[in-house]
Amino acid sequence: MGVLICLDPGHGGTDSGMVGSMFLEKDVCLDLAHRIERELQKFEGIDVTLTRRYDVDLTNNERAGWANQRKADLFVSLHTHGMLDRDQSGFSTYVSVVAGSKVRRVQCYLHNQVTRFLRKFGICDLGKRNDTESKGGQIIELRSADMPAITLALSSLPKGQTYELFSDLSFRDQYAKCIACGLASIYECQTKDSI
Repeated sequence: MGVLICLDPGHGGTDSGMVGSMFLEKDVCLDLAHRIERELQKFEGIDVTLTRRYDVDLTNNERAGWANQRKADLFVSLHTHGMLDRDQSGFSTYVSVVAGSKVRRVQCYLHNQVTRFLRKFGICDLGKRNDTESKGGQIIELRSADMPAITLALSSLPKGQTYELFSDLSFRDQYAKCIACGLASIYECQTKDSI
């Protein structure tokens, strides 16, 4: 059996996340998770599970519990926060403040991979962060997961550039491919057609 990656599309059900005039964060996160899953299926040795495949309510503990029950090797939570402050618009990754060196190496590699991709769209690097630097002061699912866990957060202004990018399905495909390729590289997995 290969590596099992658990993708966690943020929000869902009655929790819409960021509400924009064109989309809801919960819908974008779910769409991205499906796109990343499709990209990961192109690699040998990677299996994928999603904490939700539909628009349903899940608690943070249920999200981590799903990954724990399946004994996932990595938990990746996906978010697209709305920011009113232009200085806070960009990409950041979060790990638990008590995370060990293994998850911090994953964070560092994946963060750098994604920021290189986003730079060509003019999206700022907001840095690699601990969950204590998040809006709520902690990210429960990162602390409850029994495996390395990371949150990817592409923050956007309600009418800003990154907001417009998420309306572009081609951008979503490219963003998903970048994340999937980064994850595959971490686990040294080859594409199925290159074997």
